[in-house]
Amino acid sequence: MSERVGVSGSESEEIRIGVYVCHCGLNIAGVIDVKELVEYAKTLPNVVVAKEYVFMCSAPGQNLIKEDIEQYKLNRVVIAACGPEMHEPTFRAAVSEAGLNPFLIDLIAIREGSSWVHYDNPKAATEKAKDMIRMSVARVRNLEPLEKIRGEVVHRALVVGGGVAGITAALDLANRGFEVHLVEKKPTLGGHVASMGLLNWEGRRVSGREMVKSLLDRINGNPRIIVHTNSEVVGVDGSIGSFKITVKKRPRYVNENCNLCGKCVEVCPVSVPNEYEYGINERKAIYLPFLGAYPARYVIDPSSCTFCGKCVEVCPVNAINLKEKDEEVSLNVGAIIMAVGHDDYEPAIGEYGYSLSPRVITLNQLKRYLSDDGPTRGKLLVNGSEPKRIVFISCVGSLSTTPHANQYCSRTCCMAALSEMLHIKSKYPDASIFYVHKDVRVYGKDEKLYWDAIENSIKFVRFDEEAPKVSIENDELYVEVFETTLQERISIPADLVVLVTGMTPIKEIDSVRSLFKVGCGGDGFLKELHLKLNPVESLTGGIYLAGTATGPKSVPESVITGSAAAAKASILLVKDQIEVEPLIAEVDENKCSGCGICVSLCPFNAISIQKRDDGTKYSKIDPMLCEGCGTCVAACPSAAIQQYGYKDKQIIPQILAIFGR
Repeated sequence: MSERVGVSGSESEEIRIGVYVCHCGLNIAGVIDVKELVEYAKTLPNVVVAKEYVFMCSAPGQNLIKEDIEQYKLNRVVIAACGPEMHEPTFRAAVSEAGLNPFLIDLIAIREGSSWVHYDNPKAATEKAKDMIRMSVARVRNLEPLEKIRGEVVHRALVVGGGVAGITAALDLANRGFEVHLVEKKPTLGGHVASMGLLNWEGRRVSGREMVKSLLDRINGNPRIIVHTNSEVVGVDGSIGSFKITVKKRPRYVNENCNLCGKCVEVCPVSVPNEYEYGINERKAIYLPFLGAYPARYVIDPSSCTFCGKCVEVCPVNAINLKEKDEEVSLNVGAIIMAVGHDDYEPAIGEYGYSLSPRVITLNQLKRYLSDDGPTRGKLLVNGSEPKRIVFISCVGSLSTTPHANQYCSRTCCMAALSEMLHIKSKYPDASIFYVHKDVRVYGKDEKLYWDAIENSIKFVRFDEEAPKVSIENDELYVEVFETTLQERISIPADLVVLVTGMTPIKEIDSVRSLFKVGCGGDGFLKELHLKLNPVESLTGGIYLAGTATGPKSVPESVITGSAAAAKASILLVKDQIEVEPLIAEVDENKCSGCGICVSLCPFNAISIQKRDDGTKYSKIDPMLCEGCGTCVAACPSAAIQQYGYKDKQIIPQILAIFGR
């Protein structure tokens, strides 16, 4: 629930306006005739006092206003100075201390709007400033006292996505004392990192699964974190401070009694490609995603299981129940962190020979081959033999205008590819490695990978707009490319071709965006409120973004954004109540036709369609979500929406004042 709080005021009292003109040093006074402005302001209706001061934002300037409010019984204030984005909070606080409602003032930017842009014409600048003051006086005359909106805050968080960003966010929030519900759609936590090769983690080179295991150990021992695997959010209601969440938990069919004996796997008759090994080997319909997975028990894949019951018969601890059903869990949380991750780009069949030869693989598959905990225990055995000539092709599915690909750069691919090349060189020094690339993009400390690659005789072959071609002749692989440095077409024989693929938004991104009411960018990833100033906040208050949900990132960057999102969420969760600005829109239900135009246009998803008792519809605005942009006000064909502080009775007199009326 939300309520209005603040300083009250009377609407029937005589309007008494004070006008204050700031010199802003010479920023204003060096161009505009400030004294002439003050004298002009005194002639305007309802203005009882007009003054100037060198810096109105200073303590003496604020005191001048506060003293005049008491002495002249002012109930409206106009301040002609810099833009409101600079000092509006300062002046609101000042008038509040004097007992005046903080929304009965108007700050007009005669610096940005007149003196700065008309510095070469002081007379015109002064006349324009007069117009601006006249318009402001006309508006404040009709302002109403407003009160801030207060909402209760639930001291609990939801983290959506159990990759390293989501796990980090959950741990940070829990360590700050908040209860956290961590929801992951897959049967285990860990995300993509659980299938990666060697990473730098806590000063050591460890496998992705070892890194994940260290994080999972912390999750397992933290009583404030409630984990929901094999689950997804299917309902979101409410707003900042109090979200109502519905989580659908799909059955695992295996309960906590599981002792990982593996007898169920031995009798399972079904084998399918193992997605945790990128299809290199197979798994059973009942399986453990990987050693060290959390929860530490087997799970049944209902899409491949025949439900023959053989696993039930051999389980010594009665841990398997094939009759388990979906269940729904209701949660109430104050903040949400979206760490939904990404999908790996999947090359089309035949793209660079993909799927046409077992010796054309993706970089992710290569990582699993080279991992000590991978299907070949770290041996690079493709088609049963060790490759001698290996060709990497970069930007597969990235930096391309073809329909199946993406125009953006996935940022981390070059560094990941160079790292694996050096890994191969450390194991197989005699291997001949070619990097066929459109560009080599490494940054920060990873620039060293490039120079290490050169020192290890890795050969760089550059192509431009014309993409390389992979041909298969008599079971032999050849990579044909027009090399831009040599300016000639070359053919490279290869025992193994590695396609360096990038990151794409998750396939459910549209439903996620709609469900959580968050925006997406042109690349399909979730959109930040501001890329530089608010990189982990969304357009919807109380919902934060982390990891590759907003675009391609390295593992360290994902961890950092997880911590950053948790820190931002903590600022909200630590409060008992929040206050938001009252300059929001409101619907007159008696005028609203329920056309829904405002719903489709609202960038903050603050408007919903409601039904009256007679079945007709009307729009309703959530005051905790509305940001007061005014889009709905302008679009409403029934004139049923007004915005506090900018109602017709306030704006129309301001417009008429332009013409001196």
